[in-house]
Amino acid sequence: MKRSQRLQTLVQLVQLAERGARERLAQANRELHRREQQQQQLETYEQEYATRWLETGRQGIAGAQLAQLGAFRASLAGSLAVQERAVGAAREQSVLSAAQWRAARNRQRMFEDLAARARADEEREAARRLQKLMDDLPRRIDPVDAEPGI
Repeated sequence: MKRSQRLQTLVQLVQLAERGARERLAQANRELHRREQQQQQLETYEQEYATRWLETGRQGIAGAQLAQLGAFRASLAGSLAVQERAVGAAREQSVLSAAQWRAARNRQRMFEDLAARARADEEREAARRLQKLMDDLPRRIDPVDAEPGI
């Protein structure tokens, strides 16, 4: 088996690895986007309930209802803090996945270049052998004419 053929097998393997890394990056980016949307939704809810809490407090409702609304806002703030950490973790995973994909892509390019150089070397060697064969052909066809002095 030629060197270029052996390298082509490696190229196919690193292509699979690059494809897997690319898919993991896409998944990490989808997860980051989903987490950011959830965070935005929670922030919107928190702003709405803050406004409602202030308006309800101005209208003079019962203290128990105001306390319930305040407790819900505190719970919402806790959920928002958890979601902010989840967004941070998703962002870190996205950055890590991007670095892994770049490394896999660079490895793929390196093996593709190596295989291309091996093919070019093999083609040059084949052309050299063909040229040598063509140069030797006249001597093989008529060996009598090729020998001086006979």
